[in-house]
Amino acid sequence: MRERSAAGGIFRVIGRILLILLVTILLFAVFLLGVMGVLIHGPSAEAERLFVLSANETSALKFLPHIYLSDAQVDAILHPVSASADDETVPDDGFVELPYEDGRAVEEENPNAGQVVVVEPSDSTAQSGEWLEVVDIKGSTFKGKLMIIRDPSKVVVGTLDAYGANYHGLYLYEFIEKYNAIGGTNAGGFYDPGGGGNGGIPDGLVMRDGAIAYGNPGTWYLNVVGFDANNILHVGDMSGQQALDLGLMSAVSFTPGPVLVKDGELQTNLGGGMNPRTCIGQCSDGTILLMVIEGRKPDSMGATYDDIARIMYDRGAVNAANLDGGSSSLMYYNGEQITRGSNIIGMRQMSTAILVLN
Repeated sequence: MRERSAAGGIFRVIGRILLILLVTILLFAVFLLGVMGVLIHGPSAEAERLFVLSANETSALKFLPHIYLSDAQVDAILHPVSASADDETVPDDGFVELPYEDGRAVEEENPNAGQVVVVEPSDSTAQSGEWLEVVDIKGSTFKGKLMIIRDPSKVVVGTLDAYGANYHGLYLYEFIEKYNAIGGTNAGGFYDPGGGGNGGIPDGLVMRDGAIAYGNPGTWYLNVVGFDANNILHVGDMSGQQALDLGLMSAVSFTPGPVLVKDGELQTNLGGGMNPRTCIGQCSDGTILLMVIEGRKPDSMGATYDDIARIMYDRGAVNAANLDGGSSSLMYYNGEQITRGSNIIGMRQMSTAILVLN
């Protein structure tokens, strides 16, 4: 009898613990639903827009805005009606219109307009050990890390040996070990239904050693990011054949894009919600800028596309593009993970990586 009584007591304790956990989870869910309701139906149209855009950029949470809004309302936010050509103001005086500064639109001279990348890495800089620097980046809604690599020949695209449904990706630290790299970030997108992809199937073009490793010459790819034999970074939409004709030796792509800086011109009105971001750029002297912005954290909600475009431009990039972001965004340096990932179950396996060699 005593054994049965003791067993019954244990089961009652376990039951109470499970009940408390269930009630806690339900209360937290109600709280989140309330917060989302305020964002959607509150007085700020901008908060509603950012919430819808941020959720839509995730693999697993696209459904959230549809709890409160119709499909038509969500679509109107995701695809706003463009202003007519007659309403557009095109600057013709050497200035570009920037989206904001302290809450207001501004104009600023574009010092990089018309420049092209000419890679001339300094041997003395590389030999002195000052060719790589990591700095902190901080904005009003985000923080992250920027890796400045002054020798572009040190930057490579890490790929898997094979791609397809029967293969899986590598974690970032595994890419670094495979290439004996000093650091790196995630790179191109991959097939990720419901946030459950394993990185074995890229979402777009992958090139290595001057050949297509995944994709087809006749397929059109959005936001291709690749290096040619002279370590010049190319960004933009192109077919697989055009990438081959450009002489790209390695490349990845990320379908949502976008290009952030093109031939010295800052790209504006790019939109996007506040999310973790990874991006890459190149300055006119060949320096590579590799940046990861943390997101979905109380102290770093994330950045918009316009935010990271502005940072790349201010840092001197003449070409720059967004890479895969969200739960994949991560940076390693000197054997340590130096940015926080947003995935609650840990880092993701991925198809490609941007790596910095020793």
